[in-house]
Amino acid sequence: MNISTHAQQRLQQRGLFSGDLDLIMMHGIETRDGYFLRKADVHTAEQNLRQLIERLHKLEGKYVVIDGDDVITTYHPTKKKTQRILRKAKH
Repeated sequence: MNISTHAQQRLQQRGLFSGDLDLIMMHGIETRDGYFLRKADVHTAEQNLRQLIERLHKLEGKYVVIDGDDVITTYHPTKKKTQRILRKAKH
């Protein structure tokens, strides 16, 4: 998305970042000429994020083995196996 010089000035004046625009457009409602982020939209996004965080906690420590685009298996490795996996990790 192209941001006009005017919009860049207004973002700076109002303490907003370009990433904030993405959030408003992702979670807000579309209007005739833009996007509006309502309190209800924030509440919904917050609920979704909480559910995602809960799910991530449940998945912590799980391992998925892949070969190309194929999932071979998934498991919960032992502490020793986890150390081996992490030593070979791509950063």
